[in-house]
Amino acid sequence: MDDTRYPLCPDTIEREMLDGGFSAGWGFHFRPVPAYTFDCHVHYMGASDKLIADCAATRLTDAGAFNVARTLLILQIYDEALEHPADGLMDIFPWFTLDEVKTRLQGMNTDVLPWSAYVSYRNPDAQLVHAIADAGAVCMKLHNAAVIMDNAPHDVWLSPEWDKAFEVMAARKLPVLFHVTQRLSASVYTGATRNAYWKVGWLNGVTYTNEDLLQTFLTLCKRHPDVQFIGAHQLHIGWERLGVLLAEYPNLHIDTTVGCQLRMEDDFYPADAEILRNFFLKWQDRILFGTDTFWDESGLDSGVYQRHMRFLSKLDLTQEALDKIYHGTLEKLCGLAPLER
Repeated sequence: MDDTRYPLCPDTIEREMLDGGFSAGWGFHFRPVPAYTFDCHVHYMGASDKLIADCAATRLTDAGAFNVARTLLILQIYDEALEHPADGLMDIFPWFTLDEVKTRLQGMNTDVLPWSAYVSYRNPDAQLVHAIADAGAVCMKLHNAAVIMDNAPHDVWLSPEWDKAFEVMAARKLPVLFHVTQRLSASVYTGATRNAYWKVGWLNGVTYTNEDLLQTFLTLCKRHPDVQFIGAHQLHIGWERLGVLLAEYPNLHIDTTVGCQLRMEDDFYPADAEILRNFFLKWQDRILFGTDTFWDESGLDSGVYQRHMRFLSKLDLTQEALDKIYHGTLEKLCGLAPLER
């Protein structure tokens, strides 16, 4: 069998010679399995007046059943010197000042639950980014939902104030998970609605398009080459163009959220699987596993993990590629040592 096209678990290969080949041929079907999963895209939705560790405990246990050993929790931060303005979609999640976050993080194992800081487009504060890094965040999260809904300029991120903030992110080695664009179609496959964000933005006078938002983001990638950017939801663009962008922008990465799902009752068409397999093998250093789930005190919707993991498992990826995508590259970007398993 071609072990390039049909890779096997290292254990399967090792048994061909180990112990004089005693167990050779036993379990010959064992396929590569990632050592563990590090989810790069999880929004904290627990109570704002409780310890985060307590609110996340049930979800952490449930996720562990899917070998999710690390989760990057997104916490929403605002400057306590400013009154927090409404931020559209993101107001469904709790907001914290840094002092409140430090209190809520007590007792939390931040090696297992490292955290990322979301800040609004209205708050381009370089000193706040420094303070966020000092408080222990390992990543930043930015989102264009409020930009669209407020009819703010699509190039608001190119201001001198944001330039200074991005320079701090580079200096403090904080990667940036960025929700850049928003597809307009109703995504039956993922249960997402039609014209999300845009229908509010259009009522408020928005005339720009997803392409404008994308070009602003690509300008950021070029202007700040030392910032490692992660395009959420594969930037909502096709794989062919995505490959061109990954080749052109070496500091661009993508996560697997939303677009990289395979329903349990579905399978790939063979030609589609081959296209995706080749893409994921080629760009294995630039793809991060994520789910875009919301963590509160309730139990986990296991389906979202199953669909994202089924997508990857059906691509027949190598052990090396799986370990990079599921945890290794994100750990490298965030400066975290791999977990001992």
